[in-house]
Amino acid sequence: MTIRSLYMAEEMVLEKSENLLMSKQYCSVEEYRELYEEYKKLFKQVKTLVKIADLTEQELKILFEKFSEVSRIDSLTGLYNRRYFWETFSKVWEQSIEHNFVVSLLMIDIDYFKKYNDAYGHLQGDECLKAMAVEFQRSVRRPQDMVVRFGGEEFVVLLPQSGKEAAIHVAKRLFRNVNSLYSKYSPVQLKSQMTISVGIASLYPQQEDPITLLVDKADQELYRAKEAGRNCFRLYERP
Repeated sequence: MTIRSLYMAEEMVLEKSENLLMSKQYCSVEEYRELYEEYKKLFKQVKTLVKIADLTEQELKILFEKFSEVSRIDSLTGLYNRRYFWETFSKVWEQSIEHNFVVSLLMIDIDYFKKYNDAYGHLQGDECLKAMAVEFQRSVRRPQDMVVRFGGEEFVVLLPQSGKEAAIHVAKRLFRNVNSLYSKYSPVQLKSQMTISVGIASLYPQQEDPITLLVDKADQELYRAKEAGRNCFRLYERP
């Protein structure tokens, strides 16, 4: 029964009730019983529709939550994606300005990944990215620290309320975990030892700073790390 037909049936029952009440003729008990049964049937149907509506609302809520979760995750590595990074980072940036918090960011690039991909194929390249992602995630300690696949073989670690010392500690854990990677994975998963280059930026955001400042500075330091021979990090601090 549709909602429209339910309303029509309810109107008919109400009309019958009104006619019985307005009638000057004698009404039998059977007529009242029939009216009662009709209304009871309608009431059950209304309860069923309400249950269906509640169930549909719950299902939609669950689906929406699942969609929201999927939309912020990189499907290959299981890390957060670039879109969700910017969504979160904008909030961290505003809070850091408001409360004068320091914030640090590490920009990570897998050294010579294109050569690895060309030599062993895209499937092996994907396996390498997944293995790296696991080690990057292992390198952070706090729930608020965020590891992101920024694009291709580039990753980001966001450290809210963390200064340069904490950022350097995370960078050292990154290098340590990546250096032990080759011994942990079979040659089928990882064909050769990999290294990373890291750019670190740490600062107290100011109201006049563009929101991209921290990312841009970390990216510049990443370039300096590559220029220095790779497999190292470089640090930016505001003068």
